Amino acid sequence: MKDANEMVDQMQIKLKSLKNKQSKMQLNLMALKDSIKRARQQANNIRVSLGSAGSCKRSYKPIISPSSTNSISLNFKTNSTNKDMALFLLKSATLDEFMALDITSGKVRFLFNNGGGQTNTVTIEHDLVIKNEAESTKEAEKWYSVVANRIGSTGSLAVKKLSDTTDGKVISKSGLAQYSKLDVNQNSHLYMAGVPSNIQMPVGVANGGFVGCLGDVQLDNKPIGLHNFLTSDGYCNGCDNVPSATVLGSEFQFGGSGYAELPQVPKFDVKDYNVDLEFRTFWEDALLFASLDANTGQYVSVELNNGRVVMKVYYGSGHQLELGTKKQYNTNQWVVVKARLQKGPEAILTVNGQTNNNNASPDTPELDLKNGNLYFGGIPNRVVLPGVNITRKPFLGCMRFLAINGNGQKLLRNIHLDIQGGCVQNKTRVIGMLGDGYTQYPADPSQLEDVSFSFKTRENDALLVYARGKNNQYYMLSMESGKLVARFKRGPGKRRRRRYRRAADTMVTSTKTFNDGYVHGVAVIKTRRKLEVFVDDQSIGFGRFSKTGGGSKIETEIIYIGGVPPSVSIPEVTVPKLRGCLQDFVFNKHILNLENPMSYERADIGRCSVPNLVPAFTTTVAPPLTTQSMRTVRKSTMTVSQSTSTVSQSTSQPVEVTTTTGMVMDETTMSTTKQTPEMTSPSTTLKSTTTMATTTMVAMTTTTMVAMTTTTMVAMTTTIPTTVTTTQAPPSCFRGDQPFEKEPGAAANFGDYKSSTAEIPLASEDEVKFNWDLSVDFRTYFDTALILYISNKDQSAFVALQLADGQVHLRFRDAGSPGPYTLTSKSKQLPNDGDWHMIAVQKQDDKISLTVDSDKQSTSISKEIDLKGPIYLGGLSSSYVLKDSGVVKGELVSQIFKGCLRNFTLNKRLIPVTQSQVISGVSDCYKKVDKGVYFSGDETYALYTTNVVIGSSYKIEFDFRTVQQQGVILTISNRNGDLGMALELFGGKMRFAVANWDGIYEVQSDDDEFALCDNKWHSVKAEYVKDTIILTVDGKSMTASSLDGSQELLTNDAIYVGGYPEWSAPQSATVDVYYPAFFKGCIRNMKLKGIDVDWYKFSSIRELKLSSCPVY
Repeated sequence: MKDANEMVDQMQIKLKSLKNKQSKMQLNLMALKDSIKRARQQANNIRVSLGSAGSCKRSYKPIISPSSTNSISLNFKTNSTNKDMALFLLKSATLDEFMALDITSGKVRFLFNNGGGQTNTVTIEHDLVIKNEAESTKEAEKWYSVVANRIGSTGSLAVKKLSDTTDGKVISKSGLAQYSKLDVNQNSHLYMAGVPSNIQMPVGVANGGFVGCLGDVQLDNKPIGLHNFLTSDGYCNGCDNVPSATVLGSEFQFGGSGYAELPQVPKFDVKDYNVDLEFRTFWEDALLFASLDANTGQYVSVELNNGRVVMKVYYGSGHQLELGTKKQYNTNQWVVVKARLQKGPEAILTVNGQTNNNNASPDTPELDLKNGNLYFGGIPNRVVLPGVNITRKPFLGCMRFLAINGNGQKLLRNIHLDIQGGCVQNKTRVIGMLGDGYTQYPADPSQLEDVSFSFKTRENDALLVYARGKNNQYYMLSMESGKLVARFKRGPGKRRRRRYRRAADTMVTSTKTFNDGYVHGVAVIKTRRKLEVFVDDQSIGFGRFSKTGGGSKIETEIIYIGGVPPSVSIPEVTVPKLRGCLQDFVFNKHILNLENPMSYERADIGRCSVPNLVPAFTTTVAPPLTTQSMRTVRKSTMTVSQSTSTVSQSTSQPVEVTTTTGMVMDETTMSTTKQTPEMTSPSTTLKSTTTMATTTMVAMTTTTMVAMTTTTMVAMTTTIPTTVTTTQAPPSCFRGDQPFEKEPGAAANFGDYKSSTAEIPLASEDEVKFNWDLSVDFRTYFDTALILYISNKDQSAFVALQLADGQVHLRFRDAGSPGPYTLTSKSKQLPNDGDWHMIAVQKQDDKISLTVDSDKQSTSISKEIDLKGPIYLGGLSSSYVLKDSGVVKGELVSQIFKGCLRNFTLNKRLIPVTQSQVISGVSDCYKKVDKGVYFSGDETYALYTTNVVIGSSYKIEFDFRTVQQQGVILTISNRNGDLGMALELFGGKMRFAVANWDGIYEVQSDDDEFALCDNKWHSVKAEYVKDTIILTVDGKSMTASSLDGSQELLTNDAIYVGGYPEWSAPQSATVDVYYPAFFKGCIRNMKLKGIDVDWYKFSSIRELKLSSCPVY
């Protein structure tokens, strides 16, 4: 019993130490993230301009993701108005979608294409004529301000002189409403001032080099640091004296995820402390102001609570004051707030002239905040406030006239995040619905032509939009059983009278479900009597009004979003109010101004903060880990059986041990209790003779019951009968911090993206018409691919090099010949073995030959073959269309080449692939590679698929290689973050865990802490079968079972591999629920439920190397 108590004391000390370390690590992590955000903001806000005389071309990395809304803003001046010039180009790396700003014929244009082909490019030209800067004497009058916005298929462009204090004229134009999302991401191309010649320009965009100065560039309201470029070509310099647009110095715009931190005012006096500010917002809950001392816990704050303005004061020792308004002030109108602390102690709150006051008791401690800080609009996560009753919800909206004791506060000169000077109207694009509210807007224009918006939700049934008019006319879009349903009810028409009924005249229902928590774009297009509905730019069906029974118009007066008030009933069906988010509404090509609702309740206008939705419309910060949020280890029985005979062991001589102990350890009391008879062995004996040696004979049976938290208990049974032969454990992980060695020479890697190609132009039109030769080296692990292709404009002839059926094929056809013909290599060495192979094709008169390594095959061909170029290497571009009238369609394999190509020559001329005319999805080629997929560990992950239900069984198999001790391999959770399954490296061991209704049960491999991070391949099999999990690592198996006997795991969410994004639901079975350790290394031969994983079919991939795995 004494030994047991000592063991409990030791474990209690270790648990306390671990908690302290975890809290410190969590605090450091939050401080680091906050510092990184502020550093990025400060770097991007460095006001460096870009000067160009016409040859400068700079590229940047865009911080952007696919979206239905974008904005570009910049300032410029120029001394060349007689040439066409490129200002800004954002172009997808794999698709023909783009946004651009240029100057053509002395006028600024905004061009964009969301898909649908070149004919759907929207071009908006502003009518303001740009003047040469030499015509102005004042510097501010030389500069122009450009603001371009895109919401769905509708774009707007505003251009004005920077010195102009008015808003400037706005010109709008729309494309096809069904194409609403621009597919761009961080791999897309972003260029300023000009575009390199090897990049294919979108049709219609000016490609001349800009002459003048560019400054204050923002993409999606995020500054782009013009000094922080990726590449620079031509002569570029800086420009001095770039003026900014005039903003009111006392007004500040808060973005909803930041704060301002200032030092306390000098000579703090609790008997005379005055806070003055004005604000406007739609948000019901947010921090406006706080003065606090994190060390003592004392504070005074002004907050919004359910729309009410509330003042709180905490003096310490349980003494506090709270007073607030009865009226709600989250109406987006300016509200004047005065908060006062006076002797008494007394707190006084005045809001729009209405005053409340409250007095504390005479024995209240003195409030001392002279060592505290001031916070406006939020509190950084690094500031820990245990027990402090202040909201941490950041503020979205505007503040002005901020003063403490009459001294104005200059927020932008102090530590701040997500705050800008001035207050811009009509920036709100999103509404967060909490499941019990609604918003109401006027329908203007009233007649339905087209509607588009985006939404995300996890709900099976919910109202999205309901617009109604007279005579029961309406249209409605809702979620029903996870599917999108659109109903339409027309008006009566002019010629016939009809009985008004509430039932819809036509209805469209999707076959797929869209309640997966991801953003989906919706568009409705009405063409006379036809109504077609699109989701994510794909048609889900259409309905049609009959020619009898009414007219063809739908005219509405009111639009309800996310729900309806109690006084309004929805016809035909009953659907609940939305819990989710909506944004980017366009009605009949008019952008809906969300800042002017007729009425609303329980709607977060301007913010999407509904929990467990992914990905967020606005940035949110995951909450810090607390004792309450730590996982619960559930009641379980664990059995470990070792079938192999080799493990790392440092001690020896035979030891025979039979042990039975029973302990329940509470987090707070750590008491020892007697075990129940059915879970104990009758005796405990220990016989041992111990000396240091190189081998160990162990026979051990142990039953131990341990509770890891205050509410749970683990039962463990371990049986390890084995003979162990020891080997020396590695002293550390393999050193993997050096860069991978790149393949020298003209080499490039293809296939890491779903679209990967290089277009090589011919030196002349007839270069490959008569006699010619080409060669290329290749390396791949895949057996099917298009390596090279060349044809002509009408696709009447072609030559293609392909991998198929384990061999290289040369396939060709000339115009008018019966073909196609195929030459097949008969090389004994398989081309997909990961080694380098050489291909050579030579056409001489009427002969053509194919050589692969040393094998040569030849056949006859026409003396003249009509090939015009360009030559496509690695695959076809996304814009290339195989014509039905040509001879190529159906003759090519569909897979792109996945691997490396080097030393491409055409007619003995070496052509570097990376200098191709057009290149897309091509990356560095490494000298040493292995089969597998590479994760860099830099927030890389892959989303396998959504809506996965683990059910009663699931099997995961794979090999891995890594140089790190931590990293998530695979994880899945349900939408609430309380059920899940995870497989990860933790502390150098492989950990397999399941979180079910009663807690977590898990099993870990018994490897040495450095055994799995040795940069060698290890095999893993993890199986979940009803109430049991089995983990096998390198042939050694471990099992664990739930005592509560849960038979199913109802996850119904996404599977992530290699890590998971911040916006995912909390991954309940991982060690760190919110902040994953991303896996760094290689994975190969992965199977899920016995099915080989095809990485190219994953729903989403972030920065993975798919074609091969680099080797140190």
